[in-house]
Amino acid sequence: MARSRSQNEGKGLDRQILGVPARFMTPRLVFIVCVIVLALFGLLMIYSASSVTSLISSDTNYDPAYYAKRQAIFIAIGSVAALVLSRIDYRTWSGNILTGIWVLTVVMLMAIFASSLGQGAYGASRWIGIAGFSLQPSEFAKITVILTAANLAQRYFDEASIGFDEFLKLMGIGVGVPLVLILAQPDKGTTLILAATLLVMGYLAGLPRNLILGVAGAGVVFFLVLSLRDEYSRARIVTMFDPWRDYYGDGYQLIQGFYAFGSGGLFGVGLGFSRQKYSYLPMAYNDFIFAVIGEELGLVGTVGMLAVFALLGWAGFQIAKNAPDLAGRLIAAGCTSLLIIQLLVNIGGVLGMIPLTGKPVPFISYGGSTILSCLMLSGITLSVSRASRLPETVHDQARSRWQVDEGYSAAYGSLYDEDSYEETFVSDPMPRSAREQSPAYGSHPTELARGPFTVVEGGRGASAPRTNSRDRIDLGPSATDRLRGSSNKGKRRR
Repeated sequence: MARSRSQNEGKGLDRQILGVPARFMTPRLVFIVCVIVLALFGLLMIYSASSVTSLISSDTNYDPAYYAKRQAIFIAIGSVAALVLSRIDYRTWSGNILTGIWVLTVVMLMAIFASSLGQGAYGASRWIGIAGFSLQPSEFAKITVILTAANLAQRYFDEASIGFDEFLKLMGIGVGVPLVLILAQPDKGTTLILAATLLVMGYLAGLPRNLILGVAGAGVVFFLVLSLRDEYSRARIVTMFDPWRDYYGDGYQLIQGFYAFGSGGLFGVGLGFSRQKYSYLPMAYNDFIFAVIGEELGLVGTVGMLAVFALLGWAGFQIAKNAPDLAGRLIAAGCTSLLIIQLLVNIGGVLGMIPLTGKPVPFISYGGSTILSCLMLSGITLSVSRASRLPETVHDQARSRWQVDEGYSAAYGSLYDEDSYEETFVSDPMPRSAREQSPAYGSHPTELARGPFTVVEGGRGASAPRTNSRDRIDLGPSATDRLRGSSNKGKRRR
């Protein structure tokens, strides 16, 4: 029976969600939900962890919700920025105006070292003050570095528009300069996170594993030597191995974090009932908010938070997998990797597994620059998802060249009603009665070549005398030749 084209086109297509194939929409929705859940959960935990500190401080006007209100404003601004970024094609940021973004980033990083703008804390200058607001340029430099690396990888690995020497030179300028400026603040934590993210992007771009492992090993040695030369960083390394060595000094914050986890147990002491936030645990609403989560919500709460981050990572890499080009894959994978790596760096430091770096938990810790950069990274990832499309294979290309013979029904008007004629496909069953009348099966001897088979009289062709009462059917090229394609056309299997 005949079947219309629309019915056949609908068969085999992906299940759709909101008009988008599920393979694209599912990770997109999961990613959005995870970002919303983490941002709102972070807002709740910031209020819980900072309420006591802000209640007794004149700097916050004795408002227990001071930090939570500020974070809510930053989330609102970041959400608008993420929405705008998601609606604009990511190629705009990674291609057309990337040079301008890079120059602005470098200027902001250099402004930190200007005495009139730079603001320091804890032995480092990482902020610039503008109109009463403090901004941390290194948080936004993360985005620029990812976009620059993805652009250069696209041009070298995919487009082959630049050579290897030019690729290395541009990487040294486009990526190396921002990293050096971040390291000079000094901000070793951000530099380490960006370096690890670039290694992930390099692996996905196709760099040899041995080269990646060699660069990673050299980077570890470099950071170790650099940290041992700095007294402040060296103290953090020593504290990691034995925090009780200086209980009331360098090891105090780490030990108080341990107490928080120990008090929380399996299910925690209850939301809002943390004891360590009563001025025992410094930076409870920022660097060490993970310890407060462990105390109030216990092991269950911390594992639940990590599960949401795991879903976020899965969705981000699925978006990268479906990206339309190499730059899109690297941007989505780079943004996702950076968020996950920063999470692991914070957790490792709070648990005493690696030296403390002062890096906040993405979406959870308090900080305007941090939440803005995290939401902007999310918006760019969603932009890659919106640009995803179904891949076109060689079979899709072949099917696109198929066309219907417009004169078919006209040539056999006595057999078919042209007005009611419907296209048929190979998969459609044909009843025996239809086969007997079908022109393709020999009812019109003058048009035998139009059918899928050719009927030849006699065993030696039409010109030879008929030697057999039955006609021979020539099926055309052998199955082997048809499978091999045009490169072996005309060859026969012996």
